[in-house]
Amino acid sequence: MRQTFFVFTVLIVLVACNNVGSANPAKETHARDPHWDTAKSARQNLVEELKKLQQVIASGDKEKIADIFPFPLSGTAFGIYINDSAYDVQFNASGNNTTKAMFLQYYNKIADAILVDQVNNLFQHLSMDSLLYKDNLKYDDYNKMEPCFYSYKIEVAKDEVILRMDMNSNSNYQSKKLSVDDLPENSSEICEHNFWWVLRFEGNTLRLASISGAD
Repeated sequence: MRQTFFVFTVLIVLVACNNVGSANPAKETHARDPHWDTAKSARQNLVEELKKLQQVIASGDKEKIADIFPFPLSGTAFGIYINDSAYDVQFNASGNNTTKAMFLQYYNKIADAILVDQVNNLFQHLSMDSLLYKDNLKYDDYNKMEPCFYSYKIEVAKDEVILRMDMNSNSNYQSKKLSVDDLPENSSEICEHNFWWVLRFEGNTLRLASISGAD
């Protein structure tokens, strides 16, 4: 009887040890999966690059901000539209491109046209670290006392990052007056506009690829 009990006890111990031994390697294999490690490292690098961009935009330094643009900027990839005849002359002369010298010369107007201030607001409202485990972030900068509000979004799809600054109508806003065009302050014609910056993450470097907008 004692011998039988001893054999049964040994079998239980062996089975338990085998279960423990088979669980740990699985965890180690997952943790050491090169594809998993590479994806995690790439996303960490992407977040760091976005933080660098955030610092540049927040600086308000036109020289530093100019350095993130791939000059000359083609009129098709970069939607820069400002009401300035002198700028138009230079734009046409440079083959429908914006040169770095033009960018610096007309920076204030260009910054307004490409919503640099709104990109800065986007970075202030969205946490870059959240992108370590998410592909999409969104914040609605809603104020019930304002006729329009911005929705800020970051969308990551493979090696592409889109910064979206979409203006929306506040349907709950009660217009106290009409605009000069005889439209309510919160009309879609005034409030609803989409604008986005497209960046590409290539070789651990974030590159601004295009800027576009739509009504």
